[in-house]
Amino acid sequence: MLKEYLESNLVFKNIECKSFKDVLAIISNKLVELDFASKEFEKALLIREKDYPTGLQLEGYAAAIPHGGAEFVKKDFISVVTLKNPIVMNRMDNPEETLTVDTLFILGFGSSDLHLTALRQLMGIIQNKETMEQIKMGKELQTLI
Repeated sequence: MLKEYLESNLVFKNIECKSFKDVLAIISNKLVELDFASKEFEKALLIREKDYPTGLQLEGYAAAIPHGGAEFVKKDFISVVTLKNPIVMNRMDNPEETLTVDTLFILGFGSSDLHLTALRQLMGIIQNKETMEQIKMGKELQTLI
């Protein structure tokens, strides 16, 4: 199911950003340019991340799955982002704590059913350390699922 929402033009490898806001500015511009989302999507994700952080601490690494802003999604997508240097984000399980994240999976789904299905499947991938290492080394997620 995930493969149909992964497109190579929404994969960003080894980008340089100092914050989640920087990451989102780059990705959102591309999403708007490619007509996947409207410009309001960026603000919706920033607000949602502040209220409901998506940083996940896993065994030996961390990732984040920012999602939300369904009303601003024009075409369902999953954007995979790896960072040259980690950024600080808040933890999903303990929002008062921070962690450093170098891999993000930004989700945009207009339907909550699709969103939840994709989120469940993506969690299985994110919890696989070997798969995450492959993604960080530049392997396309499409080839790993």
